[in-house]
Amino acid sequence: MALSKQPLYGTIHLGASSMSITIVEYTTIDEVKIIDYASRDVNFGEELFHNKRLSFQTIEEICRLLKGYKRMLEEYGVEHYTVYATAVVREAENRRSIMDQIFVQTGFKVEVVDMPKEIYYKYFGLYYHMMKQGLTDTKDAALFIDITSGGVGLTVWQKGSLVFQENVHLGTLRVMESFNRNQRSSLSFPAAVGEYLHSMLQPLEDEVRRFNVKYFVLSGDEPREIAELMGFKTHSQETMSLLPQQFEDFVESFHGVSATKLVNQYNVPEHRANILMPTIVLYTELLKMVRPQSLLISPYGFAEGVILYKGAELENHHFLDVMREQNLQLARAIARSYQVDEAHVAQVERFTVQLCHNLADFDIDERMIFVLRTAIILSEVGKFVSLRNHSEHAYRIIMGSDLFGLSDREKEVVANVVFYHYKGKPDDDDENFHYLKEVQKILITKFVAILRCMRALDVSHKLKVSKLAIERNDKCIVVKATTKQDLSLEKWTFEREAEYFSEVFGLEMVLRIGGK
Repeated sequence: MALSKQPLYGTIHLGASSMSITIVEYTTIDEVKIIDYASRDVNFGEELFHNKRLSFQTIEEICRLLKGYKRMLEEYGVEHYTVYATAVVREAENRRSIMDQIFVQTGFKVEVVDMPKEIYYKYFGLYYHMMKQGLTDTKDAALFIDITSGGVGLTVWQKGSLVFQENVHLGTLRVMESFNRNQRSSLSFPAAVGEYLHSMLQPLEDEVRRFNVKYFVLSGDEPREIAELMGFKTHSQETMSLLPQQFEDFVESFHGVSATKLVNQYNVPEHRANILMPTIVLYTELLKMVRPQSLLISPYGFAEGVILYKGAELENHHFLDVMREQNLQLARAIARSYQVDEAHVAQVERFTVQLCHNLADFDIDERMIFVLRTAIILSEVGKFVSLRNHSEHAYRIIMGSDLFGLSDREKEVVANVVFYHYKGKPDDDDENFHYLKEVQKILITKFVAILRCMRALDVSHKLKVSKLAIERNDKCIVVKATTKQDLSLEKWTFEREAEYFSEVFGLEMVLRIGGK
C-alpha cells in the first residue's frame, strides 16, 4: 500500500565517529528517493570510552552541528523527522544531561537506540535489499557482521530463517580504549589486539561454525572504506562481492596492520585509522574462525535501515510480518535450547493470537501481538533451571539476553509477562515492576490477563483442545473449546483466571465445551 502523498522524512544520527542527516522522499519501501545527505566525521567516541562521559565542550559541538541540521530540515520543509543516538549517548554516564542540553539548545528530542535495536535496524534494511537482489534464498548460511563503536553483532540466516544472533560488547573504540596510548603505539599492538579479539570471540566459535557459513555480509562505512583501500569502487547501491583471499592478501601486505600504517600508506585520517584497524583485525579473526567462500559488502547502514523500517510501519508493509516471523523463529531457537515443551507453547501461542484479534480496540495491534508471542515462546525457559520459582528464573534469563527485534523496553515487558504468567499479579511492590513506565505496566497487565486464560486451556500440557473458536459481543467473550477428553482441570483453571481478565478488560469471559 502506498502512502496517499509523498512527504519528506528526515533521519539524524548522532554516532560515536560521525553525525549525519538523511532527507528522503518516501513513496513506498521500493521508492525511496534521497533528497539530501550530509555527514561530519567526529571523534566523540574516543572521549566517551576514555572518560565514560562527554564534556561540556563536546555537548556544545553536538548542539552546533544539530542546529545546522535543523536549518536543513526547515529549508526543505521537513515536518517528520527523528533524531537517533547510538553508543555515544547510550553509554555516557551523563546521558540525561546530554539529552537535556540538546533539547534546550535545539528543540530536538533524542531517541536513544539500544545496541540490539541498532543492529536490528541495519539488518532490516540490509536483508530487505539483499532479498530484492535474490541473495537471501540460498540454502547456505550467511553471517551478517555489524561492528559499531561499542559492540559487534553476529547474525546468521539460512533459507530465509533467522537461526542465530549474538551481540558482543567489543566494538572498535571499546577495543582501542582497552589499551593505553603507549600500548597502542607498540609494534606488537596489532597482534595483541588479534589475540584479545580471539579470546572474546572464542566462546561463540562452535556455535557459529555449526551453521557452515558460506557468506560474510558486511555493511556500513568501514567495510566500504576497506574495499576502497583495496582498490574497489563502492559508489554503487548494489551489494559487491569479494573473495576472502583478496582481503587476506590486503592484510598480509601490511605485515601487521596498524593505525600508523593506514595513516602513512593510505593517508587515512588518524581518527578513522583508529576505527579501521580493529575492524580489519576483527574481520581477520572471524575469517580464521569460519572460513567463508565469499565476502558481501552492502552499502546500507543505520540511516537506511531506520528509513525503511519506519516507512514499512507507515505502509503496514508485509515485510514487517516476514521480519517478525524471523524474530519469532529465533526466539523459538532460544527456547529450544532450554528444552521447553514446544507443542504446549505453540498451542498457547495460537490460542492467544485468536483472542488478541478480538481485542484490537484495546490498543493491541500486530506489534503488540508480536511482543506477547515472544513472551509466550520464552515463558517456560526457567524450568530448565528449576521447576521451583521457574518464572523468576525465566525473568532473569530474558533480562540477560539480547532479544533481536525488541527494544529494551519491550524486553522488559516480555520478562515481566513471563514473571507473572504462572502466578501472582503485576504489583508496584515488586522490584521488577515498580520502576517501569506506566505505559509498560498497563501493557503487561493486559498481556498477563490474556496469557493466563489461554494457558489455562492447556494447563495439563496434554493438548486436549482440538479446536478453539472465540466470539465477542459488547460485554462478553465466549470461548468455545472442542475436545473429546475431560477438561475439568482446564475449566476450573480457566474460570479462576477469567475473573482477573474481567477485572482488567471489563469483559466477562465464558468457556463453553463441546465434543466433535
